[in-house]
Amino acid sequence: EPEDNQMGLVNTLRSLESLSDQLNAELSDDLELELDLQNLYDINSALIAQFVMLHQVLVRVNGRLKIINANPELKSSFDVVMLDKIISIAYDGLDESDFDLDEE
Repeated sequence: EPEDNQMGLVNTLRSLESLSDQLNAELSDDLELELDLQNLYDINSALIAQFVMLHQVLVRVNGRLKIINANPELKSSFDVVMLDKIISIAYDGLDESDFDLDEE
C-alpha cells in the first residue's frame, strides 16, 4: 500500500503540473477549480507547492481553488503550512463544526 500511495502522489503531482500549464494557456475570468482529494491519503511538499501555484494562477484572474473531500488525516499537514488560510479546504466526512478553526 505505501508503494500504491507513492504512485498516487506522483500521478497527482503530474496531473496538477499539466493542469497548471493548461490554465496558464487558457485562463478565463472568475474560474473556480475544485480538486477532489478523496483518494489521496498522503501528501508531500511538492504537491502542496502545486496547490499554491494553482491558487496563484487562479487569483490572477479573480478565480479560486477549492479542495474538496480531503482525507481528514491530511489536515495536520495542511495546518502546518497554513494552506487553509489561502485555499478553501473541505474534509471528507467533516464539516467546520467538527474542528476549531481558530486553533493555533
